[in-house]
Amino acid sequence: IRCLEFFSGIGGLHYAFILSETEGEVLASFDINLVANSVYKHNFGKDPITKAIDSLTVEDIEKYKANCWLMSPPCQPYTRGGKSLDEKDQRAKGLLHLIDILPKLSDPPNYIFLENVLNFEKSKCREKLINQLCLTNYEITECLLTPLQFGIPNDRLRYYLMARKRTNTCELNDQEQNHLETSEEDVFNIPSLSTYLEELNEVEIKNYFVPEKYILKSYNFKFDIVLPTDHKCSCFTKFTNYNFEDPSLLLNLKLRFFTPEEVARLHTFLLNPKILLHKEEWFKFPENISIIQKYRLLGNSLNCSVVSELLRYILFL
Repeated sequence: IRCLEFFSGIGGLHYAFILSETEGEVLASFDINLVANSVYKHNFGKDPITKAIDSLTVEDIEKYKANCWLMSPPCQPYTRGGKSLDEKDQRAKGLLHLIDILPKLSDPPNYIFLENVLNFEKSKCREKLINQLCLTNYEITECLLTPLQFGIPNDRLRYYLMARKRTNTCELNDQEQNHLETSEEDVFNIPSLSTYLEELNEVEIKNYFVPEKYILKSYNFKFDIVLPTDHKCSCFTKFTNYNFEDPSLLLNLKLRFFTPEEVARLHTFLLNPKILLHKEEWFKFPENISIIQKYRLLGNSLNCSVVSELLRYILFL
């Protein structure tokens, strides 16, 4: 398999490809975020190409002779907390360009993978993508999955699309699209969150305490408060089980944020796919990346283990 990685970010798709243990390589990656690119280079040893994806030509893509596209386009056009501009959002231009350029290639990729947020499945961009894939004879599988379904204590529902080139003609039929329902969470032996936590000393842990002002000024704000013994956390913003009518009651809990490294662990960014929880083998940030930048980059990334399973058992089957 010879892959091109579009919207590469900090390399989640690249890690997922490694974890899938598929024979092949990522030939090139594309992203215009210079901070994300510096993290990518720190872990993979090569720079992503900073040329805007919506400016790529047929020649730019065909010179790699890749037979697989891995894509994680910006999610802001589709998020519930955003403006929901969909295909009219400037950040959707890259994906729309790739959709338009697909039939112009002399040898389109045999495999296409895309990850995005919940609600992408209702978008005009998804509709355009599905139409184009059918017109260019791809077999399509779509699903909504959370890491909990893969034994990881993080409830982060995401949309996934896998497409394989086929020779027979495909007719566009909504019933052909395969949306997978969420499976029972208790089927899996999900480890506790403590497995993913750093060992922080008293000085280090103070860097991650939730400031009082964040708690007191946010009447009815929904935190996701969990214990190390818990077997589930959300996207680090949602919350249940506490009374927020008096936020001051939360102060005695000495709440702290998950560290960026812990979030990376829950997203299963690994350097060694053979060792799942060996703490010497976790993905690393360069020293010059700030804590805020780390959180932003991770918030835009994906769960490597979930993607690797989809690559292995559906896309590269």
